[in-house]
Amino acid sequence: MLTEPITLVLGGMGVKGVASIGILEALDSQKIKIKKIYAAGASALVAGYYAMGKNPEELTDRFVNFFDSNDKLLWGLEQMSGLFQLQRRRITDSFAYFLQQRLYCRANAKRLSILTWDIVKPLIYEVFSNTDFSDLKIPMAISTIDLDAEKIFMIESGKLTDGMKAGIAFPGLFPPVSHKSHKLVSSTICCELPLETITRIDSPVLAVDFPVILSHERPTDMLEIIARTTEIRSHAIKNRLLKKVDYVITLERMNRFRWGSYRQIPLMIRYAREQTKHKLSLITKFQLTRRIPAVTL
Repeated sequence: MLTEPITLVLGGMGVKGVASIGILEALDSQKIKIKKIYAAGASALVAGYYAMGKNPEELTDRFVNFFDSNDKLLWGLEQMSGLFQLQRRRITDSFAYFLQQRLYCRANAKRLSILTWDIVKPLIYEVFSNTDFSDLKIPMAISTIDLDAEKIFMIESGKLTDGMKAGIAFPGLFPPVSHKSHKLVSSTICCELPLETITRIDSPVLAVDFPVILSHERPTDMLEIIARTTEIRSHAIKNRLLKKVDYVITLERMNRFRWGSYRQIPLMIRYAREQTKHKLSLITKFQLTRRIPAVTL
């Protein structure tokens, strides 16, 4: 088992990031110490709560209730008119395709975003209130993209509420977030795991990956091609960056869940917890020979 404090990297596309609750529970049960957390997307909300010294399991009902209350506004998948059955299936499988369809078809590409921050602000402010990054018991960084500087920007200071908003500001879904003169959006659409700024100083690094199954169906329209290109690029970037870390835990069982499967959040969390525990038990075999490229479990 890992005996030295680790740097933990969490991600996950869409609702899958909430499964980080189970990952953190598994690490806690094995008494693994965390010296820093890098997070992106919804996993940032979970990581931030944990870094405050609180039990992340307490967030489960909050997330379930939030998504259930905003089902039609956030997803409305069954209500998307004018789409063929194949398109509807692609939407539930692919977050990139969902954004393209919603942005081009529903918003007609004329709006800055589909949704406003009024939807999620109550949840974010209720959970994180006036907490600052400096108040955290475990340091953390939230991965975003600075639109003006055109590069990755890690948020590690300021109000947690601002950082959380930027972490889930999926391009086209929510408007960019202004933070200390930066205009930020979530980096998950580029790479769902925030690995860009990892260095050997962070070693040993443990990244938890939710593998993505890329579609092999023939593209049928322009949006399908754009979404497929986005997915392939993101997948390639993630695989290249994973070579930088010491340990990669791959949660294959998470393949059964889609990016918007919010009704299965409790099951997602349980699967993530059980499989993470199992994979952690295997690290013992490799600990004495840890090296780059990463040990993948």
